[in-house]
Amino acid sequence: MFKLYYASAIDACPEKALQQIREFKQLFAKYDVNGLPWGEMLMKVEVRNPIEVYGAGFGHSPIITPESTDVYKGILSSYDKRILRDCDVLLVVTDLKQFCAGTMMEFEYARNLGIYTIVLCLAEEKCKNISIETYANKIIYSKKELEEILKDLTQ
Repeated sequence: MFKLYYASAIDACPEKALQQIREFKQLFAKYDVNGLPWGEMLMKVEVRNPIEVYGAGFGHSPIITPESTDVYKGILSSYDKRILRDCDVLLVVTDLKQFCAGTMMEFEYARNLGIYTIVLCLAEEKCKNISIETYANKIIYSKKELEEILKDLTQ
């Protein structure tokens, strides 16, 4: 079983981020051990190695909102780091317009731990950001590419 950590700039635009989380939950549901009961999941898609998805809004990971107190933000950041430490893959989703400090912190932490990092760039243009390019193991540009990676991981 692989553990995937989802990171995105949620605090920059909460409405857009929550919509994006809903879309990704649908995408991950085919492969996520928490998405469907085992029997239904195995009948729906042939998944030999299901994934577990963590990060804001996934699994038991709560979402940090702009209204959250500093103490709450700090405690959740610590919680997220502990969860990330146990993951195999960090998936960073960005449109290159929103990229918050928390995402950069997760990037740096994953790199120091040797966690494989995939950047899903949903921008119109290709990613030409030296920071993102040097931290990422792979940069992809569509959910279709992500789904192919997920299929590969779960076989």
